[in-house]
Amino acid sequence: MTAPAVAPVAEFGTGLLHTTITADGEGGFVWSRRPGPLAPAPFAPADPELAGRIAAVELPAGVRPVPGAARGEARESRVAGARSVADHLIRDGVHPCLEPALRGLGAALAALHALPPPAHRPAAPSRGLARLEAWLRGRPLQAWAAQAAAVLRDRIGPDRWARLCAWAARTAGEPAAGPVLCHGAPGLGSVVFDPHTGVAEILVGEDLCVAPRHADLGWVIGELVELSWRLGGDVRAWQGLTDALLEGYGHGTELPWNHLAAVRIALHLHDYTAYVAWDPAECERYAHFLGYLIDL
Repeated sequence: MTAPAVAPVAEFGTGLLHTTITADGEGGFVWSRRPGPLAPAPFAPADPELAGRIAAVELPAGVRPVPGAARGEARESRVAGARSVADHLIRDGVHPCLEPALRGLGAALAALHALPPPAHRPAAPSRGLARLEAWLRGRPLQAWAAQAAAVLRDRIGPDRWARLCAWAARTAGEPAAGPVLCHGAPGLGSVVFDPHTGVAEILVGEDLCVAPRHADLGWVIGELVELSWRLGGDVRAWQGLTDALLEGYGHGTELPWNHLAAVRIALHLHDYTAYVAWDPAECERYAHFLGYLIDL
């Protein structure tokens, strides 16, 4: 007899990434993520030996990296929670109770960066930064993304555009201390967190790459800056999340925060336009904010 299908607790996605969250019947949840129908590249190849090393790293209590198990083109991760830090921020707003999650993410990234990178993985940009590089070089795969690039370049002007391109190239491929094993896309939507227990679980595997360490840190800093701009709230609480990230990591970044944030937010503008919707007014807002960040 075939077991009845389990209804998802949540299901969402874009042309780039699709996520399904289901209860596992034992009090936890299974996060299944697969490339969206317009994704320009598959997930990074699964590496069971590397996944084992990542899962075994020593971290503070309440922090756990969770490498996804390959299921065809998808990756499945068994975790305790059904909500990410991004979900908490968007639904409930910024709050100091989320600081343990950012501290845990910082510690997990530090541990990941300390692992010897596999010899068979050459240094290369993450999948996300590769999309950004193609976009900035005038090689987008989606027509609306090309339109967004034209609007952005026109609004911020050639000097700021040149700086953004230089910052993106430096973030992707000019490490100050040599390439390390990177998460590749350590977004707040990949940090499963329960504020009541303080347990933070970091989904990892789909974007693993060998790249500069600041590519990972910049990804998170950029998301925090963007969300604080979009959602508003207590400025001190937002700064507390950034401080917790760097405290968990153990030190700051080699590059100025606004450079890193501008690169990540430019990538989000590309991904939203290419894989969600073309919104001219939204593009104008992002161009204005990116111009502000570049000038800091």
